[in-house]
Amino acid sequence: MNDYQNAKHASYKLMVIEAKKYPKEVAMIPAFATGMARLETINKLTEELGIQQAKNLTGITKNKNAVANTVIDYLLDISGAVHSFAVSQNDKTLQGKVNYKVTAVDRMSIPDLLKAVAIVIEEADKLTPEQLTEQGITIAEITEFKAGYAELNTTNSDKRTAEIDRSGYTQQIADLFAEAADLKKNVLDRLATQFQRKAPEFYQKYKAASIVIYKRKKKTSTTNEAK
Repeated sequence: MNDYQNAKHASYKLMVIEAKKYPKEVAMIPAFATGMARLETINKLTEELGIQQAKNLTGITKNKNAVANTVIDYLLDISGAVHSFAVSQNDKTLQGKVNYKVTAVDRMSIPDLLKAVAIVIEEADKLTPEQLTEQGITIAEITEFKAGYAELNTTNSDKRTAEIDRSGYTQQIADLFAEAADLKKNVLDRLATQFQRKAPEFYQKYKAASIVIYKRKKKTSTTNEAK
């Protein structure tokens, strides 16, 4: 949740807390009690989604970077070996396919890196074990290279999935805030005016709780908004 949503959520929670302190008074208006119960449910759902939304992607990103570094090392070594073989065969086409240099590889995005790795694996598989050994590459290294490629591909998909999930949580939270705002404005606030006569003390607590205190990060002022 963003800072303003957190401020509104704090206000909604305080409204529920105050209502629970005055159960008899709230019970005088059943529709108000029902609305407050729904607001409490919305608050709980918002908190649960907020936890999921707040899960950062640090762990996934760190793991992806570690795997990517390993894959890059193999890419440079194996593409260099295949390139050397192509030179010995005067195969200009193959040389062009596997001509990956350090500066270019280091600037690659993960999708581009995955494409490059796929090309090198395809070309390396065309060589015999003896030809690879001649260029200093073992079958075990090819196997590790392929495993690194598969892991990087999976990790990249995991990160994308996490990003999609997080955007989904954001929309769900926005929907809940919209429902809460509508509930407060069109039900709770409209019914709460009765408490000025029936339970003035609770009414004052309700009004105070409904004030959203939002402190902007880029400014030092505090904006009080009662909506």
